Amino acid sequence: EDTIRTSPPLLPHFLCRGRGRVRRKEARMVSSDGGRAEFLKRIVLGVLAAGGMAYHGTRKRSLTANGALAAFSVGFLTLAASWRFGFTLLLFYLSSSRLSKIGKKIKGQVEDGHEKESQRGAVQVLSCSVPAVIYALVYVSVVSLDDTPVSYKSSYLGSFLHCAYLGFFACCNGDTWASEIGTLSSAKTALLVTNLQEVPKGTNGGLSVLGTVSSIAGGLFIGAVYLVVGWLNVKTPEVSQLHLLWFGALLGFLGSMLDSIMGATMQESWVDTKTGRIVKPPPLKPTYKKVTGANLLTNEQVNLLSAIVTSLVGGYLGQYIF
Repeated sequence: EDTIRTSPPLLPHFLCRGRGRVRRKEARMVSSDGGRAEFLKRIVLGVLAAGGMAYHGTRKRSLTANGALAAFSVGFLTLAASWRFGFTLLLFYLSSSRLSKIGKKIKGQVEDGHEKESQRGAVQVLSCSVPAVIYALVYVSVVSLDDTPVSYKSSYLGSFLHCAYLGFFACCNGDTWASEIGTLSSAKTALLVTNLQEVPKGTNGGLSVLGTVSSIAGGLFIGAVYLVVGWLNVKTPEVSQLHLLWFGALLGFLGSMLDSIMGATMQESWVDTKTGRIVKPPPLKPTYKKVTGANLLTNEQVNLLSAIVTSLVGGYLGQYIF
């Protein structure tokens, strides 16, 4: 009979062939008839909930037309995969949209064009969701139609995908909360993450106490959603799921820090010395002064890469916790 390693491997089992074998049954768990019925229910409600999310976004002007279409697609796919995947994405979107509307006047004074950027297009929606949707689709295709507890002993692949999904949205939510709430800080400057020098508030890679605490809170929020929805839908786990709370907070903080480091080094930040606001050339005006960074990545690319890295770190670290 094939055996399962008791000590955490350097790489996930499903990526390693020569480091011990996992029971082949783990790769695909047989779902019950009840699980199939629940799956069909999620498909129907997924259409309704995703449609409502897209409609809400366009009505509140937080989504463009193509952004709403993208939001409907990813919302439906994740809800169809599992309640936990779906509600995590939905509540990430709803919390981020609500925060973007708070303090709009103050944010407009910090960053030029903030009101326009608060309306998300397809690129922004997909950069904060596509890898997570892939995790969800792999889960429902290979692991189970039912939601399962996070337990690497019971299912390494399933638990890796759970923790990767959690890490992805903990990073996205932590960074979003840090940006939206941190901008409201009473401090006029921030500290650049790479050298701790003072920079104008709103600079890519700028840190504030309020923003840093918000990134932890954002990750904690995702961990709480994952925990609560899991409690409502998953059978009694053999491993305590309460760890999802602090694990989400940790990944929110780590993801936000990674995003800040990449933003400070791979994105250009400019300030208008006349108004003191952060601007994004072109056009380049005489009053514009470069603050930091190189013109290598866009904001969406930084968000995507930092979330992917955080998700993989989450999937790997999870085996030491669950």
